[in-house]
Amino acid sequence: MSNKGVFIFCGLAFGYSWVVWETLYWMTDFPIQAVVIMGAFGPSIAGIYMAFRQDGREGVKRLLRRGFRFKMTFKQYAILFGFVPLLFFIAYWWTDGSGALLTERPWLFFPYFIYMMFLGGALQEEFGWRGYLLDVLQANGTPIRANLIVGVNWTVWHVPLFFMNGTGQASLPFWAYFLAVVSYTTLMTWVYNMTRHNVWSALVMHTMFNVMLVMLGLIGAGGYPIGFIHLAIVLFAAALVVTWRTFGQLRYEPLETIVPVPSSVMDVRGVGKDLNALDLEKKE
Repeated sequence: MSNKGVFIFCGLAFGYSWVVWETLYWMTDFPIQAVVIMGAFGPSIAGIYMAFRQDGREGVKRLLRRGFRFKMTFKQYAILFGFVPLLFFIAYWWTDGSGALLTERPWLFFPYFIYMMFLGGALQEEFGWRGYLLDVLQANGTPIRANLIVGVNWTVWHVPLFFMNGTGQASLPFWAYFLAVVSYTTLMTWVYNMTRHNVWSALVMHTMFNVMLVMLGLIGAGGYPIGFIHLAIVLFAAALVVTWRTFGQLRYEPLETIVPVPSSVMDVRGVGKDLNALDLEKKE
């Protein structure tokens, strides 16, 4: 894999989202939520395009199948629906929060989860950030380096939203958002690698971040967002522990040992061009 593929992906992901966001925000009267939703498809569009560019329709089908691999271990689901919410509750407790939607009307969790999965960012982004970019970077570098690059790109991609009234980002200090997103990216990479490059796990983790953030009120309706700052610190501490416990490998297992990888994803030296790995479903 040359750097050309990464640059093409980032150009498409950033270009689509930033142009759509800026155009719709400044030149239309669309509700801000509609503007955010329509622009958020950039990363997944770019990821699907790169899959097609590398391996045609089969590449796209393979990528999309990885987004609907519901079969995971109990431990892996426990991390998604137990450990992740626990981190948010720690931040909520630290902030002395009260009156959270999740504690007063927990039955709203499911509709919020469905909304956040389909329109809150997960499906719009994860076929790109994890489904393409993370795999390519990990195949040609260390997991930590790949993880940091994805985290930084994911953060910077959101920058236009900080300048749009009505978005969640507009009320947050950028440094705290950067720390939270890069730290959470580390946790997502850890789980993604643990589940053997299962994009479904990334979709769920992305969704859980947005659901817990809103339903615990860690952004807040006004004032200084101390709850989100506490969350950023908690996520950073968790990311450090995970990195230390995995010796910086974040449970990485080379993709070519799990699924057939197009030669364009691999290093230009020819590594992986004659892979005979089993198909993902057969491997399981």
